[in-house]
Amino acid sequence: MKIYLQLKRSGQEVNTNIYGQFIELAQNCINGGIYDPESQLSDQDGIRRDVVEKARFLAPPVLRFPGGTVMCQYHWEDAVGPVEKRVRRKNLIWGGELDPSFGTAEFITFCRKIGAEPMLCVNMASGTPEEAGNWVEYCNGTGHTYYADLRRSHGYEEPFQVKYWCIGNESYAEPDIGVHHDVQLYIRDAFEFIKFMKLTDKTIKTIIVGSDSEEWNRSVLDALHSVTDYLSIHHYSSENGKGIYEPFVGGRHLGELIGRVAELIDTYPENVLHFNPWYRFPPRQEKIAIALDEWNIWNFKDDETYGLLERYNWRDALWTACILNLMIASPSIKMANMAQMVNVLAPIITEKDGSWFQTTAYPLMLYRRHMTGERVDVSLQSPVIEDAQEGGISALSASAVLRSDGTLCTAIVNRDFSKDYVVCLDSVPRYGNMICLTGTSPRARCTMEGSCVQQNEMQVELDEILVRRGSIAIISVNNYTTSAF
Repeated sequence: MKIYLQLKRSGQEVNTNIYGQFIELAQNCINGGIYDPESQLSDQDGIRRDVVEKARFLAPPVLRFPGGTVMCQYHWEDAVGPVEKRVRRKNLIWGGELDPSFGTAEFITFCRKIGAEPMLCVNMASGTPEEAGNWVEYCNGTGHTYYADLRRSHGYEEPFQVKYWCIGNESYAEPDIGVHHDVQLYIRDAFEFIKFMKLTDKTIKTIIVGSDSEEWNRSVLDALHSVTDYLSIHHYSSENGKGIYEPFVGGRHLGELIGRVAELIDTYPENVLHFNPWYRFPPRQEKIAIALDEWNIWNFKDDETYGLLERYNWRDALWTACILNLMIASPSIKMANMAQMVNVLAPIITEKDGSWFQTTAYPLMLYRRHMTGERVDVSLQSPVIEDAQEGGISALSASAVLRSDGTLCTAIVNRDFSKDYVVCLDSVPRYGNMICLTGTSPRARCTMEGSCVQQNEMQVELDEILVRRGSIAIISVNNYTTSAF
């Protein structure tokens, strides 16, 4: 049986910010991971050179910090200025202590080293709107105000120019610190935070908290749609003891959530009219977008680490590629941050003498290199994997882009670990180039000693492409003419 892929140009660019990452003050993600002044592998800034090198391979265009849930107690002024004068606090969220030696300036320095735009999350739970506005001034101020001059006194003459600011994190979660699980309290306080912050810098982009609840999302958008640029949603899939295909069911639920949120966003005007000029800052300038600013597989374990030190297998890499396909195919998503980047739920793992990539790093690197450009809509009739939960899942996941040089890149994931499939890509050229990633087994894991991922590159006939079981493939066709669509 041959499976036909039908392609149609969309005229919409895939926003490269969907390839973002996230770091949090949890376990050894930052301190002892990214930042380790005592390590012989670290540079003069205390940042590990091997982590910088690997992060550059991932090439995230945007990086989110400092949380996550930990931002409920994070006060940015604790972690600026001379290290010996910084404030150390108990980490009420993840245990241990909040080491303030990696603060705002160190984060910006790390972003510059890896080529990422910084994205900061402000503390709504125990912070104040004025504190958040002061943080914006410290980062972006150009005048001779107190906080702009404070940054200069710390050795940073030029502003950091932080564009993206998250207004809280998962505020709907009642177990977390704070009272903002009451949506009306979130709305009231978020508006005040945005006022202080946008009056400080009118150019910043804000991300407000969304959730799985349509009632929450509608309430916050009704009140805040004129002053926010993104609505945040989070997603973590898990196997939950239900079998190897279960995370793909979670991915399907994410796709359904994205569809519902996109439909809701469409009910709000693309341009804000009649915005009260006495706010003294402009309303949003573009249509609201979705920020999937935390996403990953998290096989939660009820122990002292909450399962944060996840060791991913090859199945998890396939799931990662499927989520990337979903985001590429979803024009409403213009920001995404995989949680996290180093050690904690991460594609990069550090050890004393070096670092290595987990399986999930490989599709991230492959897609970041090839899957940017104009979104191409893909339709296919995929077989169903019958032994998956909830009535089965589609065996194939696909996305496509038309790059600026005229190259068509089609990504296909075969999440069926028992069958190969033959795919036909109608094309004017007869041949294309295929890069294929496979793992030694669905449960295979990479280690410091070696990778379990194989990459093969070959020429293929486009009317009969063999997509191997449990594989990720990207097919590139040069000079793909518009008449082929």
